[in-house]
Amino acid sequence: MFHLPSPYVGALVLATVMSAGVASYGWRYRDEPSGRWFIALTVSAGCWSLFEAFFLLADSPFTRLLWFVLELVPAESSVFFTLLFALETAGYERWVSRRTAALLAVWPVLTITGAATNALGVHALLWKSLSFATVGGITATEIVLGPLFWVDVGYSYVAIGTALVVLGIHCLRSRQIYKKQALVLFVAILTPAVVGAVYLLFPFSPVNPIAVSFAATSSLFAVGLSRYRILDISPIARDLVIERMADPVVVVDRKDRLADSNPAARALFDASLSSLGSPVADVFGVETASALESGGELRVVDDNGEARHFEVDRSAVTDGRDAVRGHLHILHDITERRVRERWFRALTENASDLIFVLDADGSVTYLSDSAAQTLGADEDPSEVRSLARFLHPDDEDAAIETFRESLERPDEDATAELRFRSSTREWRVFSVRCRNLLDDPVVGGVVVNAHDVTDRRKHEQQLETFANVVSHDLRNPLNVAEGYLELVKEAERPDPDHVERIEAAHERMGEIITDVLAVARGGTVDERETVSLDAVAAEAWTNVETGTATLDIAESASFAADRTRLLQLFENLFRNSVEHVGDGVAVTVGATRDGFFVEDDGPGVPPVDRPKLFESGFTTATDGTGLGLAIVRAIADAHGWSVGYEDAADAGARFVIRGVERDGDSDSAQESSAASSDDA
Repeated sequence: MFHLPSPYVGALVLATVMSAGVASYGWRYRDEPSGRWFIALTVSAGCWSLFEAFFLLADSPFTRLLWFVLELVPAESSVFFTLLFALETAGYERWVSRRTAALLAVWPVLTITGAATNALGVHALLWKSLSFATVGGITATEIVLGPLFWVDVGYSYVAIGTALVVLGIHCLRSRQIYKKQALVLFVAILTPAVVGAVYLLFPFSPVNPIAVSFAATSSLFAVGLSRYRILDISPIARDLVIERMADPVVVVDRKDRLADSNPAARALFDASLSSLGSPVADVFGVETASALESGGELRVVDDNGEARHFEVDRSAVTDGRDAVRGHLHILHDITERRVRERWFRALTENASDLIFVLDADGSVTYLSDSAAQTLGADEDPSEVRSLARFLHPDDEDAAIETFRESLERPDEDATAELRFRSSTREWRVFSVRCRNLLDDPVVGGVVVNAHDVTDRRKHEQQLETFANVVSHDLRNPLNVAEGYLELVKEAERPDPDHVERIEAAHERMGEIITDVLAVARGGTVDERETVSLDAVAAEAWTNVETGTATLDIAESASFAADRTRLLQLFENLFRNSVEHVGDGVAVTVGATRDGFFVEDDGPGVPPVDRPKLFESGFTTATDGTGLGLAIVRAIADAHGWSVGYEDAADAGARFVIRGVERDGDSDSAQESSAASSDDA
């Protein structure tokens, strides 16, 4: 006899049709991972409803048992695909892989297999007894459940619970504009879970109400697809894009309230998430709110008091019905552009670099005042027509080639390093950059910017010398120490001489490092104090290994100096005498009219070596670094003094420091000035 429980079957058919419709709408997103899981979920839900309807329509015990078992396939699949869809949508894509899917599918496959074997009488793990009865035209199932059924229920609710947790977290973390999308998905998945839990506790229906509840789930999915476009792109992906944007992003709703902002915007305006929902004018200020509304340029003063300029890119935010829900504002930082504009204006007005403007033939049409002063142009800057007379002869070809390059490639800057003769008649090195602005109606020429890099090149050469000294001279004692260290390791009783050589090598490395550091900071002095020549020289003498050498102070004087740096100066001069003459050298220190001297009784310096005497890296000693006298010159220069070499009266080396102002000199000058005033 064939029974037709129409109210329940009608509801199941409706749920099936709605699931199929939602699945067909989602088919357009089949290339997206979330779209594929969504289609699988809705198809499984539709099949569950359909199989439940077939079960109710079955008119024989065998057919009912068949559909009862087959219904487990979409039931288990729905749980499986719900979890994967939730993970993908909520931004946990890294957890969704083939390996993860395979592991999650193990239990559903075992359950379906268990149901089939249970129906064949192999075991009674899912149900101990199963019978069907028709009461009032409605098919009812009488079943005594087995232990495997409750394990399967536990698995299902753990999976669904996990899906609800990740969606709930996603809903709470989502910005205002995406919160409704996440909420729709959460409620859609929660509905059948709640219905199933209530049914397990209180069996209120002769049929499985979960299959019927998919009508509500499909309705919510349809709303999400049509109104909130839940499958256009993963909402969490949108969130991540905006969150990680370097440009500030602000979303304003139709009532001019702050709907969303990314970390860059909150940092810029010193706002917090609690300000969401507040009027934009209250959060950012009236001026900012007006700029956002007009989409023009915005000026913001940061916490450091510096002004930043932003170009506002304003676009409407619409929903699925193309209704404007608010506006999205992306603030592009154009501060650098504005700074460049101001820099270019100030460059021509008060530039320290040399600025020239050349016409297409290379003739000078503009020469900045700084260029005229640096080059020492005698005539009026406006009358200078050629740079050839200021350019080094060897650099003329490079200058012509650079100018031609700027003409041929107007979109790129042409660069070169050229030497120009300065007003002091010395050749100085300039980094030259040419920009073709011949088509600019304001400039109408090739702008040449020349930056003086003479001192930088000298420093680079000095650094290269330092590197060579360190790599070579520091390597030698290091190799010695390593060699003797190996001998010490191999010997049962280390040779004391080997240990002494290791110690000496380390001391030598320490000296080299000290010298390099001294040269590196040679151009600076700390606070000056009044020092006594004899006291500083005597102290420096004790800091140097002098052996049997002797020190004689011929005449002392007092003057202002950085005591620490002055000690280094004397130590290097004393060490130079001991290293080049020997332990028995006699060293004399004395004051002069405008400074002091240090001399020894050695053979002196050959004339051929004197021009390079104070250069870094120059030495005539086999184990010298060539930094000692370079340190002396650097310290003297830092004090505003000068250092030179002279032959001593007894043919030794004599180093003279000049330009030292004694303490008594300034007092004498003041007394002389006062006396002249009294005489007048």
